[in-house]
Amino acid sequence: MKVLLVGYGYVGSYLLPILTRAGLDVSVCDQNVDRLTGVRNSMRCRYQELTIADLADFGIILWFAGHSSVPMSLRDPDGALANNCLDLLHFARRKPINARLIYASTASVYSSLASEDGTPPAALDETETRLDPVNPYDCSKISMDALARCFANAVTGLRLGTVCGASPFLRAELIFNAMNIAAMRDGFVQVRNRNSYRNILFLEDLAHYVLQLMKQADDLPPILNTGSLNTSIGDLADQIAAFHGVPVVDHGNGVTYSFQMNWDRIQALCGAPPALSIAERCARFQQDFRPELQVAS
Repeated sequence: MKVLLVGYGYVGSYLLPILTRAGLDVSVCDQNVDRLTGVRNSMRCRYQELTIADLADFGIILWFAGHSSVPMSLRDPDGALANNCLDLLHFARRKPINARLIYASTASVYSSLASEDGTPPAALDETETRLDPVNPYDCSKISMDALARCFANAVTGLRLGTVCGASPFLRAELIFNAMNIAAMRDGFVQVRNRNSYRNILFLEDLAHYVLQLMKQADDLPPILNTGSLNTSIGDLADQIAAFHGVPVVDHGNGVTYSFQMNWDRIQALCGAPPALSIAERCARFQQDFRPELQVAS
Protein backbone atom coordinates (compact mmCIF):
# COMPACT_ATOMS: atom_id res chain seq x y z
CA MET A 1 0.00 0.00 0.00
CA LYS A 2 1.33 3.41 -0.96
CA VAL A 3 1.42 6.14 1.68
CA LEU A 4 1.43 9.90 1.10
CA LEU A 5 2.90 12.01 3.90
CA VAL A 6 1.71 15.61 3.51
CA GLY A 7 3.95 18.06 5.34
CA TYR A 8 7.67 17.63 5.95
CA GLY A 9 8.07 19.92 8.94
CA TYR A 10 8.37 19.19 12.64
CA VAL A 11 6.12 16.11 12.65
CA GLY A 12 6.60 14.86 9.09
CA SER A 13 10.40 14.85 9.27
CA TYR A 14 10.18 12.72 12.41
CA LEU A 15 7.66 10.27 10.96
CA LEU A 16 9.26 9.64 7.56
CA PRO A 17 12.22 7.46 8.66
CA ILE A 18 9.94 5.51 11.02
CA LEU A 19 7.44 4.82 8.24
CA THR A 20 10.24 3.85 5.89
CA ARG A 21 11.82 1.48 8.42
CA ALA A 22 8.40 -0.15 8.79
CA GLY A 23 8.66 -1.17 5.14
CA LEU A 24 6.08 1.29 3.80
CA ASP A 25 6.24 2.85 0.34
CA VAL A 26 6.10 6.55 1.29
CA SER A 27 5.93 9.66 -0.87
CA VAL A 28 6.27 13.12 0.69
CA CYS A 29 4.52 16.33 -0.33
CA ASP A 30 5.76 19.72 0.86
CA GLN A 31 5.96 23.18 -0.68
CA ASN A 32 9.36 23.88 0.92
CA VAL A 33 11.74 22.68 -1.77
CA ASP A 34 14.86 23.11 0.38
CA ARG A 35 13.53 20.77 3.06
CA LEU A 36 13.02 18.01 0.53
CA THR A 37 16.66 17.91 -0.56
CA GLY A 38 17.68 14.27 -0.47
CA VAL A 39 14.13 13.03 0.23
CA ARG A 40 13.13 10.28 -2.15
CA ASN A 41 9.69 10.18 -3.79
CA SER A 42 9.10 13.85 -3.03
CA MET A 43 6.29 15.93 -4.52
CA ARG A 44 7.51 19.53 -4.40
CA CYS A 45 4.29 21.48 -4.38
CA ARG A 46 1.45 22.67 -2.17
CA TYR A 47 -0.90 19.83 -1.29
CA GLN A 48 -3.71 22.04 -2.60
CA GLU A 49 -2.26 21.53 -6.10
CA LEU A 50 -2.49 17.74 -6.04
CA THR A 51 -5.15 16.43 -8.39
CA ILE A 52 -7.44 13.41 -8.31
CA ALA A 53 -4.98 11.70 -10.65
CA ASP A 54 -2.02 12.54 -8.39
CA LEU A 55 -3.77 10.90 -5.42
CA ALA A 56 -5.20 7.89 -7.24
CA ASP A 57 -2.54 5.35 -6.17
CA PHE A 58 -2.41 6.17 -2.46
CA GLY A 59 -4.19 3.97 0.07
CA ILE A 60 -3.25 6.04 3.13
CA ILE A 61 -2.67 9.77 3.41
CA LEU A 62 -1.14 11.35 6.51
CA TRP A 63 -1.67 15.13 6.73
CA PHE A 64 0.56 17.22 9.00
CA ALA A 65 0.67 20.41 6.92
CA GLY A 66 -1.57 22.84 8.78
CA HIS A 67 -1.22 26.22 10.42
CA SER A 68 0.16 24.52 13.50
CA SER A 69 -0.21 26.98 16.37
CA VAL A 70 -2.38 29.73 17.81
CA PRO A 71 0.25 32.47 17.11
CA MET A 72 0.61 31.38 13.47
CA SER A 73 -3.16 31.39 13.05
CA LEU A 74 -3.53 34.79 14.72
CA ARG A 75 -1.00 36.23 12.27
CA ASP A 76 -2.88 34.71 9.33
CA PRO A 77 -6.49 33.93 10.31
CA ASP A 78 -7.76 33.63 6.73
CA GLY A 79 -4.88 31.32 5.90
CA ALA A 80 -5.64 29.19 8.96
CA LEU A 81 -9.27 28.81 7.90
CA ALA A 82 -8.24 27.86 4.37
CA ASN A 83 -5.38 25.53 5.28
CA ASN A 84 -6.81 23.80 8.35
CA CYS A 85 -10.36 23.47 7.08
CA LEU A 86 -11.50 24.52 3.61
CA ASP A 87 -8.46 23.41 1.59
CA LEU A 88 -8.09 20.26 3.67
CA LEU A 89 -11.75 19.38 3.12
CA HIS A 90 -11.45 19.83 -0.65
CA PHE A 91 -8.29 17.72 -0.53
CA ALA A 92 -10.16 14.97 1.35
CA ARG A 93 -12.81 14.97 -1.37
CA ARG A 94 -10.18 14.51 -4.13
CA LYS A 95 -8.60 11.39 -2.64
CA PRO A 96 -9.82 7.91 -3.61
CA ILE A 97 -13.06 7.33 -1.74
CA ASN A 98 -11.74 4.41 0.30
CA ALA A 99 -8.24 5.79 0.86
CA ARG A 100 -7.72 6.51 4.55
CA LEU A 101 -6.91 10.13 5.44
CA ILE A 102 -5.51 10.74 8.94
CA TYR A 103 -5.04 14.42 9.71
CA ALA A 104 -3.80 16.57 12.57
CA SER A 105 -6.55 18.12 14.64
CA THR A 106 -5.89 19.54 18.11
CA ALA A 107 -6.70 18.82 21.75
CA SER A 108 -6.89 22.54 22.42
CA VAL A 109 -10.55 22.41 21.34
CA TYR A 110 -11.12 21.15 24.91
CA SER A 111 -9.61 24.30 26.42
CA SER A 112 -11.17 26.42 29.13
CA LEU A 113 -9.80 29.23 31.28
CA ALA A 114 -7.39 27.96 33.92
CA SER A 115 -8.85 28.11 37.43
CA GLU A 116 -7.25 30.53 39.85
CA ASP A 117 -7.11 27.94 42.63
CA GLY A 118 -5.36 25.31 40.51
CA THR A 119 -8.31 22.91 40.24
CA PRO A 120 -7.51 20.54 37.37
CA PRO A 121 -9.93 20.58 34.42
CA ALA A 122 -11.78 17.37 33.64
CA ALA A 123 -10.08 14.98 31.21
CA LEU A 124 -12.53 15.16 28.31
CA ASP A 125 -13.19 12.47 25.73
CA GLU A 126 -14.09 12.75 22.04
CA THR A 127 -17.79 13.36 22.77
CA GLU A 128 -17.14 16.41 24.97
CA THR A 129 -15.90 18.96 22.45
CA ARG A 130 -16.31 22.58 23.47
CA LEU A 131 -18.20 24.52 20.80
CA ASP A 132 -16.93 27.96 21.75
CA PRO A 133 -13.52 28.36 20.05
CA VAL A 134 -11.83 31.63 20.96
CA ASN A 135 -9.11 31.87 18.28
CA PRO A 136 -8.71 31.14 14.54
CA TYR A 137 -6.63 28.03 15.23
CA ASP A 138 -9.23 26.21 17.34
CA CYS A 139 -12.05 27.48 15.14
CA SER A 140 -10.46 26.17 11.94
CA LYS A 141 -9.64 22.80 13.49
CA ILE A 142 -13.03 22.18 15.04
CA SER A 143 -14.74 23.22 11.81
CA MET A 144 -12.79 20.58 9.86
CA ASP A 145 -13.63 17.98 12.50
CA ALA A 146 -17.35 18.72 12.02
CA LEU A 147 -17.43 19.07 8.23
CA ALA A 148 -15.40 15.93 7.47
CA ARG A 149 -18.11 13.75 9.03
CA CYS A 150 -20.66 14.88 6.44
CA PHE A 151 -18.64 15.80 3.37
CA ALA A 152 -15.79 13.28 3.18
CA ASN A 153 -15.22 9.56 3.53
CA ALA A 154 -12.67 7.52 5.51
CA VAL A 155 -11.29 10.58 7.30
CA THR A 156 -9.98 10.58 10.89
CA GLY A 157 -8.83 13.60 12.87
CA LEU A 158 -6.24 13.05 15.58
CA ARG A 159 -6.79 15.57 18.38
CA LEU A 160 -3.14 15.93 19.25
CA GLY A 161 -1.89 17.01 22.64
CA THR A 162 0.94 19.54 22.67
CA VAL A 163 3.45 17.67 20.49
CA CYS A 164 6.97 17.51 21.92
CA GLY A 165 10.32 15.87 21.36
CA ALA A 166 13.39 16.20 19.16
CA SER A 167 12.92 16.21 15.40
CA PRO A 168 15.07 17.05 12.36
CA PHE A 169 13.03 20.27 11.98
CA LEU A 170 12.63 21.20 15.63
CA ARG A 171 10.01 23.52 17.05
CA ALA A 172 11.94 25.00 19.93
CA GLU A 173 9.01 26.97 21.35
CA LEU A 174 6.87 23.97 22.34
CA ILE A 175 6.61 23.66 26.10
CA PHE A 176 8.64 20.50 26.81
CA ASN A 177 11.22 21.40 24.15
CA ALA A 178 11.54 24.99 25.39
CA MET A 179 12.02 23.96 29.00
CA ASN A 180 14.74 21.45 28.15
CA ILE A 181 16.54 23.88 25.85
CA ALA A 182 16.46 26.58 28.55
CA ALA A 183 17.83 24.15 31.11
CA MET A 184 20.71 23.14 28.85
CA ARG A 185 21.45 26.61 27.45
CA ASP A 186 20.61 29.00 30.29
CA GLY A 187 20.93 26.86 33.40
CA PHE A 188 17.34 27.32 34.55
CA VAL A 189 13.77 26.42 33.58
CA GLN A 190 11.22 29.20 33.24
CA VAL A 191 7.59 28.66 34.14
CA ARG A 192 4.43 30.76 34.03
CA ASN A 193 0.94 29.71 35.11
CA ARG A 194 2.09 26.73 37.15
CA ASN A 195 -1.45 25.62 37.87
CA SER A 196 -2.68 25.40 34.29
CA TYR A 197 -2.84 21.98 32.68
CA ARG A 198 -1.89 20.56 29.31
CA ASN A 199 -1.94 17.24 27.56
CA ILE A 200 1.52 16.41 26.21
CA LEU A 201 2.05 14.14 23.20
CA PHE A 202 5.56 12.88 22.54
CA LEU A 203 6.56 12.30 18.94
CA GLU A 204 7.51 8.68 19.53
CA ASP A 205 4.03 7.99 20.93
CA LEU A 206 2.41 9.71 17.97
CA ALA A 207 4.47 7.49 15.66
CA HIS A 208 3.26 4.41 17.55
CA TYR A 209 -0.36 5.41 17.12
CA VAL A 210 -0.01 6.33 13.45
CA LEU A 211 1.62 3.00 12.59
CA GLN A 212 -1.03 1.04 14.46
CA LEU A 213 -3.93 2.99 12.95
CA MET A 214 -2.60 2.26 9.49
CA LYS A 215 -2.88 -1.47 10.24
CA GLN A 216 -6.52 -1.36 11.32
CA ALA A 217 -8.80 -3.34 9.01
CA ASP A 218 -12.06 -1.79 10.24
CA ASP A 219 -13.19 1.77 9.67
CA LEU A 220 -11.63 4.25 12.08
CA PRO A 221 -13.59 6.65 14.29
CA PRO A 222 -13.89 10.19 12.88
CA ILE A 223 -12.08 11.69 15.90
CA LEU A 224 -9.44 10.19 18.18
CA ASN A 225 -7.81 11.91 21.15
CA THR A 226 -4.07 11.31 20.93
CA GLY A 227 -1.88 12.06 23.94
CA SER A 228 0.87 10.83 26.26
CA LEU A 229 0.16 12.43 29.63
CA ASN A 230 -1.90 15.08 31.38
CA THR A 231 0.18 17.35 33.60
CA SER A 232 0.26 20.74 35.21
CA ILE A 233 2.81 23.14 33.74
CA GLY A 234 4.40 23.52 37.16
CA ASP A 235 4.88 19.79 37.68
CA LEU A 236 6.35 19.43 34.20
CA ALA A 237 8.80 22.28 34.88
CA ASP A 238 9.82 20.81 38.24
CA GLN A 239 10.56 17.38 36.75
CA ILE A 240 12.55 18.78 33.83
CA ALA A 241 14.54 21.04 36.18
CA ALA A 242 15.23 18.11 38.50
CA PHE A 243 16.57 16.03 35.62
CA HIS A 244 18.99 18.78 34.55
CA GLY A 245 19.83 19.83 38.12
CA VAL A 246 18.82 23.46 37.58
CA PRO A 247 16.41 25.84 39.37
CA VAL A 248 12.93 26.86 38.26
CA VAL A 249 12.28 30.56 37.71
CA ASP A 250 8.59 31.33 38.31
CA HIS A 251 7.15 34.27 36.38
CA GLY A 252 3.77 34.20 38.12
CA ASN A 253 0.35 33.89 36.59
CA GLY A 254 -1.64 35.44 33.77
CA VAL A 255 -4.80 34.65 31.89
CA THR A 256 -4.34 31.39 30.06
CA TYR A 257 -6.14 28.26 28.98
CA SER A 258 -6.09 24.79 30.50
CA PHE A 259 -7.14 21.34 29.32
CA GLN A 260 -6.77 17.65 29.92
CA MET A 261 -8.11 14.84 27.78
CA ASN A 262 -8.92 11.17 27.87
CA TRP A 263 -7.27 9.03 25.17
CA ASP A 264 -8.58 5.62 26.18
CA ARG A 265 -10.21 5.10 22.79
CA ILE A 266 -7.04 5.24 20.72
CA GLN A 267 -5.24 3.04 23.25
CA ALA A 268 -8.01 0.46 22.96
CA LEU A 269 -7.51 0.43 19.18
CA CYS A 270 -3.72 0.59 19.07
CA GLY A 271 -2.40 -0.52 22.42
CA ALA A 272 -0.34 1.72 24.66
CA PRO A 273 3.15 2.84 23.61
CA PRO A 274 6.01 2.05 26.00
CA ALA A 275 5.64 4.01 29.24
CA LEU A 276 8.55 6.39 29.88
CA SER A 277 9.16 8.81 32.74
CA ILE A 278 9.73 12.52 32.19
CA ALA A 279 13.38 11.96 33.11
CA GLU A 280 13.69 9.32 30.37
CA ARG A 281 12.02 11.70 27.90
CA CYS A 282 14.46 14.44 28.88
CA ALA A 283 17.42 12.11 28.40
CA ARG A 284 16.23 11.25 24.89
CA PHE A 285 15.69 14.90 24.04
CA GLN A 286 19.14 15.82 25.33
CA GLN A 287 20.71 13.03 23.27
CA ASP A 288 18.91 13.96 20.04
CA PHE A 289 18.87 17.77 20.34
CA ARG A 290 20.86 19.61 17.69
CA PRO A 291 21.02 23.39 18.31
CA GLU A 292 21.85 24.13 14.68
CA LEU A 293 18.58 22.50 13.55
CA GLN A 294 16.14 24.75 15.43
CA VAL A 295 13.80 25.37 12.50
CA ALA A 296 10.11 25.90 13.23
CA SER A 297 7.65 24.09 10.96
